[in-house]
Amino acid sequence: MRQKLVYTITLFLVPMFLLAQTRFVASSNAKELVLGNTCDIEFTLHNGDGKNFQPPKFTQFKVLSGPNTSNSMQIINGNVTKSMTYSYMLQAKATGTFTIPPATIVVKGKKIKTNALRIKVVKGKQSTATTQAELDSELGEKVYVKAEVNTTKARIGQQVVVDYKLYTKVDINNYDIKTESEYDGFYPQNVRQYDGRVLKEVVDGNQFTTKVLKRVALFPQQAGLLTIDPMTIVLGIKDPNAPKPRGFFSRPRSKPFRVETEPVKISVNQLPPNPPETFTGAVGKYGLGSSLNKTSVTTDDAFSLYMSLSGNGDMKRLQPAKLIVPESFEVYEPRVIEENSLEENGQLTGRKVWEYLVLPKKAGSFTFKPAFSYFDTDSLKYITLAPETFQIFVRKGSDKNVASKTPTTVQEDIRFIKTETNLKTKSGKFFGSIPFWVLSVLPFLLLGGVLFKQRLDAKRNDVDPEILRSRRAEKIARKRLSKAKEYLEQNKSKAFYEEVAQAMFGYTSNKLNIPLAELTKNNVKEKLQSLKVSEANIESFLKINRTCETALYAGMDNTAAMSETYENTISVIANIEEELEQKAEVS
Repeated sequence: MRQKLVYTITLFLVPMFLLAQTRFVASSNAKELVLGNTCDIEFTLHNGDGKNFQPPKFTQFKVLSGPNTSNSMQIINGNVTKSMTYSYMLQAKATGTFTIPPATIVVKGKKIKTNALRIKVVKGKQSTATTQAELDSELGEKVYVKAEVNTTKARIGQQVVVDYKLYTKVDINNYDIKTESEYDGFYPQNVRQYDGRVLKEVVDGNQFTTKVLKRVALFPQQAGLLTIDPMTIVLGIKDPNAPKPRGFFSRPRSKPFRVETEPVKISVNQLPPNPPETFTGAVGKYGLGSSLNKTSVTTDDAFSLYMSLSGNGDMKRLQPAKLIVPESFEVYEPRVIEENSLEENGQLTGRKVWEYLVLPKKAGSFTFKPAFSYFDTDSLKYITLAPETFQIFVRKGSDKNVASKTPTTVQEDIRFIKTETNLKTKSGKFFGSIPFWVLSVLPFLLLGGVLFKQRLDAKRNDVDPEILRSRRAEKIARKRLSKAKEYLEQNKSKAFYEEVAQAMFGYTSNKLNIPLAELTKNNVKEKLQSLKVSEANIESFLKINRTCETALYAGMDNTAAMSETYENTISVIANIEEELEQKAEVS
């Protein structure tokens, strides 16, 4: 108990400790700079009280501003984080690649330092424009938007990230996206959390201010050469000749400038052949977790195995992996119990959790290892994840299951209720009345009935009992289903599925002449196939059987699911009957 308490406390304290760890980091809004231009340098202390801040020597730069200090504090889920920033504006004085040494500060008597920064300073291109008209004609070179992708070669289902990035040498007041690509051949999703800072970059010797305006995650749905069509954006460029705003709420005047991105080609390839047995379409990077709800059961019990998959591929097309278990186990169709998506490091990631219902059929100790395979987009090969090996102990149970229950045979038909009658006023005379004639004719009717029954019995004695049993199969099944409908209306889930199961097993036992002791799914399937029943009806029949077993072991009280099962059962029995009758008429 004490160890569990210590483990629990540690589990909560470690993330808080890591969250509140003191860090001192240096950052810059430019890795490359044109000679004579400026950049911003920041030294930020996270979660600490510092003193005696010592900036580095900016030997190859001119300090235009700084140090400027700012403080911030955040409270998230009760966790407090704070930071103190020292910032400088620097101007490059010479070309070359320069290293800005670390800054230092003292926290709780201990001196800590930042990382060093490297900035490359290049010689820029000189503009030859002198007049305003010439400057306006060069505006297209001074501001543009570019669609940038993280890769131009992808696989079906792989995440491709496209950034619509603004490059400008002029002041931009606003922007408006007018048209966007239809992303034909892709499944697109907007990414809302990404690095949207204003940065500085050098392109062909020109200094640009850059900012990502929009990020989209694309998942290719087909192979081939796919095209990301141009995006059209109207930029509001600050008018240098406009008068300054007079009021606090006045906005600077701007003029619209229409820009359009270039189309981008993405080459999407098929996946390599011969994937592993546990591959179901996952492409990208994935992690797998698995667990059992119990490790000791009887042959009467079902247990659940959970598989949790997290990754950055196309989660919507992801199917559950085949669960490979010993032959003495039966695995039912898995169901998704959790599905969500989030954003991490500027990408979309997702998580899916499947529950596999497993039924043991034999006592003993068994070992199995759930696995999941995916295609790794870095190594370009299939990777199989199998982090957990489980051992489960199965004890002998009472062997009471749905298949072993013998259906009750109803020997007689239920008579129809008479819905119409004729009433007459009672006469005082008996001779010549209706009762008189009924009693007169009754002996002859009884004699005729006895003779008819004797002939009928003689005829039945000449008929094979198996044929009689087969003829009664549908009638018995329908009576079972009428009882199931009563349970459906009363929303008694367990009784409903038991009755449906009894109807199905009773029908197959009688119709196919299979003894209950030999009534298995394989025997039923082989018998139906031998009778030339269509594969669609066979699969529908077995699916209803699986649904009943799953419901009885896992519990299903969904009224809609019960109604669907009821209708499907009636439909599949009717379809099989119709097929068998048609084949009997032909033969």
